[in-house]
Amino acid sequence: MRNLVAGLVAGSLFFGSALPSAAMSDEEKAALAAAAILGIAALSHHKNHYQEGYRPQGENETAMFEAGYRDGLHNEQFDTGYGTRAYSEGYAAGHKERENRLAHKRHNVREVRVPSAAIAGCRDEVASSFGVRSRDVHIIKAGQEGSDNYYIEMSSGHRHVICGTNSRGQVFNLRNGRL
Repeated sequence: MRNLVAGLVAGSLFFGSALPSAAMSDEEKAALAAAAILGIAALSHHKNHYQEGYRPQGENETAMFEAGYRDGLHNEQFDTGYGTRAYSEGYAAGHKERENRLAHKRHNVREVRVPSAAIAGCRDEVASSFGVRSRDVHIIKAGQEGSDNYYIEMSSGHRHVICGTNSRGQVFNLRNGRL
């Protein structure tokens, strides 16, 4: 889907600028605008994956970052043919995201027996505060204090947060950091 959107955006930017706006119908203009909006959303959703002090400059660096991110996320070999900082940063971010997505398998959150309502409450709160979708927030570790207090480390990209909640999913504490 992302490749389709990227292709639509690239094509719309290339062909849209070559055609006079009078030659396009209202439907074509609406489709062009929608494709541009979708493309911007697809390329900007990794803002939490940028390391401090680094932001891609321009379309080419953003595209290189995205290519690296995709390769790192899918555990592909680092492509030395790119050799740019943007690709390297994207690859590292993608690799980190892959680690985050698989972390629950290594740390076995289930041994702590965190209720699903607590996980959902924290995931929704973290997603809202980070400005991402709930599925982009991953459980890293969990701990229990007392009979009904749970602390869950969650992450999205390079950002980590500790969420304090109860078994009903009521969040009482949210702070940056790691368990």
